[in-house]
Amino acid sequence: MRKIFLPTIIAFLTVVLTLSSTFAQTENEMKEIITKMVEKNKKGYNKENVEQLMQYLHPDLTIKVTRTSVDGKRRHFSMGKEGYKTALNNQLEQNVHRESDLEIFSTKMQGNLGVCTFALKYNLISDDNRRVLSKGSEFITATFVAQKGKWSILEFNVTVLEEEQFQGKCTCEVYSNPNTGSVITRVTAPKGNRFESENNSLHSKSKDGESYFTIKGVTFIWYNKKEVWTVDSAYKRVEMLAKAQSKEEAMKALVMYIYKDECSEMKMIF
Repeated sequence: MRKIFLPTIIAFLTVVLTLSSTFAQTENEMKEIITKMVEKNKKGYNKENVEQLMQYLHPDLTIKVTRTSVDGKRRHFSMGKEGYKTALNNQLEQNVHRESDLEIFSTKMQGNLGVCTFALKYNLISDDNRRVLSKGSEFITATFVAQKGKWSILEFNVTVLEEEQFQGKCTCEVYSNPNTGSVITRVTAPKGNRFESENNSLHSKSKDGESYFTIKGVTFIWYNKKEVWTVDSAYKRVEMLAKAQSKEEAMKALVMYIYKDECSEMKMIF
């Protein structure tokens, strides 16, 4: 019995050690894929990086996202592989990228499926001036599938908590007094971990047949009622900001200029 028993034990241990090694190896491969994807983002988006990211994703990829922004609004949306690629290319066109600190919590394998849970502490950064546009955390569960000895990501479930925002979507409410002609603008813009509103008087006047606006000490001309320009102290045109066919469009152009550091978009409410 001993002669039979000892080889059996050795064979059993060999199998166990081999399986343990295989599981460890494949779990490490999942961690490596997540790490590589995060590192690609740190280097900034370019077409080559986007294509390299795509190779880790299954053709039937599903991404489900719940996002809570600084203002407390929650959004739910989903996308596939092509939608994710489009989102990355849009960020490339906008000259922004994400830098993230990665923390992997756990990995688990069952058959040809694997699960990896991790978190990202991210900064969204402008490539133009290295300015941080927003900060937050993402908590992610990635489901992998193994095919022909290769892992690919089949599903992402993502919860995003935006903690601070320094540039984003703004609103401008315009209040006019028809009796006095006075105009007040109320702009609501992101200020880190909150949104703040600011009221300003918008003064207008006509000079030599042209319309001028002044807000926060800066004067603009609505040139020929077609283009909005900044002007110098002698009222000479300096920089064209936008074309404007109406007074409302002209006001939007000058408010966007004043709040260009805080606002990527401006919703006007008249």
